[in-house]
Amino acid sequence: MICKLCLEEKQLLKKSHIIPDFMHRGLRDEDNKFFLINIEDYSKSEKKYTGEFESDILCQECDNKIIGQYETYANKILYGGKINQGENIEFQNQKNQSGLISTCVKGVDYKKFKLFLLSLLWRSSISSRKFYGQISLGPHEENIRKMILSGNPGNQMDYPCFISTYLNNKDKLSPDFICQPIRVKNSDGTKYIFLIGGFVYIFFISKHNIPDWLPECVINDSDKISIPHMSKEMGADMLNYFLGIKMF
Repeated sequence: MICKLCLEEKQLLKKSHIIPDFMHRGLRDEDNKFFLINIEDYSKSEKKYTGEFESDILCQECDNKIIGQYETYANKILYGGKINQGENIEFQNQKNQSGLISTCVKGVDYKKFKLFLLSLLWRSSISSRKFYGQISLGPHEENIRKMILSGNPGNQMDYPCFISTYLNNKDKLSPDFICQPIRVKNSDGTKYIFLIGGFVYIFFISKHNIPDWLPECVINDSDKISIPHMSKEMGADMLNYFLGIKMF
């Protein structure tokens, strides 16, 4: 069978995560389950032991050696995985004039982290799982496949991803959700939004009408990224929007 990343005929894995396993960490309850939220019909949301898998999409080399290395690195940036000697990654909370707190991460490997983000978006697009039904990249899917395979992260504004978090309010807003990713199209163009364990990822697909503030926040070739902390009210509005009910 043909691997969807390298396009070579190889033996394919029977189990490939669409959302990486490390992003499920900390989401499981006392029964070792977490919530997968169906935004189209909340009644169909469910607790699961594992995430969304798909078989026969990637070979072992592409899954483990190419995408796997980017997942290992992203775990350090997002969830405090072990930082090796020589990796000068610094985390610093900053407050702007409006009182908004952001975590500024310096020393981020632009290539590794950007390609991790692109791999999350790309895998969701190639998946046949209904959970990812709103993610359809069209011609961008092939562009991103080539970027991942060749190790080319592109420039800062090629498929930029804005990341924010409400984990500073996790005592009031539950982080125990992975919500069905959604497509939004408005004056800023097409965006895909993921909510995973207290983090929100917004991928900007269209290059026109990019918000002025975006380049200051997304991962850039200066090896820096800024992750804003949502207020309790902002986090509640976002969660209620995804859930389709007023839960918070």
